Amino acid sequence: MSESSPPGPPAFVRFAPVIVDLMIATVTIVIFVAVALATGVRSPWPYTIPVALFLGALLLFRRQWPMTVLLLSVAALIAYHLASWSPAGWIWPISAAYFTAATTRHFLWVIGIGIAQLVYSAIDAQWILDHNIRRYLFHTLGETLLLAILIGAGLAHAAAQRWHRQQANP
Repeated sequence: MSESSPPGPPAFVRFAPVIVDLMIATVTIVIFVAVALATGVRSPWPYTIPVALFLGALLLFRRQWPMTVLLLSVAALIAYHLASWSPAGWIWPISAAYFTAATTRHFLWVIGIGIAQLVYSAIDAQWILDHNIRRYLFHTLGETLLLAILIGAGLAHAAAQRWHRQQANP
C-alpha cells in the first residue's frame, strides 16, 4: 500500500495573493481616475489614465519588490502632479505600496520616503494656504495621518506574521 501525500490547499487558497493583488490594482486604477475626474480633471487621457494604469501594474509586483514598487509609485505620483493639475491625494493612491514596504526590514527607509513625500506635498499644496488655511491643514495633516496608519499597519502585520511563524516552529 502506498502512502498518498495529503492534498494541497484548495485553488482559492493557492491563488489568493494573486487575486488580492489584482483586486487592489483594479481598485487603485478605478479610484485614482474617479477622484481625478471628480476633482476637476477634464481629460483623463494625457496623464491620469496612464499613471493610474502604471500604479495598478506596479501593485502586481509589490510582494516581490516592495521597495522598488514604492519608489516607482512615489516617482510616478510626483511626475503626475508636476505634469498635470490635480488635487488628487499624495498618499492614498499608493497606500498598498506603503503598507507592503512597511512590512519589510527597510521600514525606516519607508518612513523617510514618506516624510520626503509629505514635505513635497505640503510645498506643492502651498497655493491652498493662500486661499484656505483650514483646507491646507486638513490636506497636510490628513496625508500625514494616513501615512502613519499605513506604516503602523504594515509594521503590525509584519510583527503578527513573525509571531505566527515563531508559534508554528517552537
